[in-house]
Amino acid sequence: MRLFAQARSAKGALSALGIPKSEKVLATATESRSTQMVAVATNRALYLQATGERIRWDNVAKAVWDEPMMNLTLVDDDGQVTGGRVIELGRVTDLPAAIRDRVMGSVIVSERVDLGDGAAAMLVARRNSDSDQIWWSVVLEAGLDPSDPKLMARAGTELAQLRDALGI
Repeated sequence: MRLFAQARSAKGALSALGIPKSEKVLATATESRSTQMVAVATNRALYLQATGERIRWDNVAKAVWDEPMMNLTLVDDDGQVTGGRVIELGRVTDLPAAIRDRVMGSVIVSERVDLGDGAAAMLVARRNSDSDQIWWSVVLEAGLDPSDPKLMARAGTELAQLRDALGI
């Protein structure tokens, strides 16, 4: 009876999260040991019942699993860090592996480029998990000023060369 009640509550949570039928559920886990809120990984996004969030895979720059905590670094569609989420998972499931797989799968190319004068940046192409469109970001190394026009011009030149070389 208890297993049936858990399955029924999990289905209710999936329904409450508004996961479209077109998305395939890959993994689920409770968000902490003290709650029945769930985190759900689908082929397109991560759903967090506790906050009501839907986070596309291409908006997760980094996911670090240190049991029982999953730390996510989130970026906007320009590749700029917008914050993070820390999720305590109630029991070990395949959710951390699914998150890693989906985040890594959204990255098409990631290349470190030298911008001169000791400056460098990562040029990253990611696939939007909802539309399959490719978007690019320039992530400057820590301490570099993104408002420096000369630095951004060099980064833009490197990005154009990489896109041309890859045909993307």
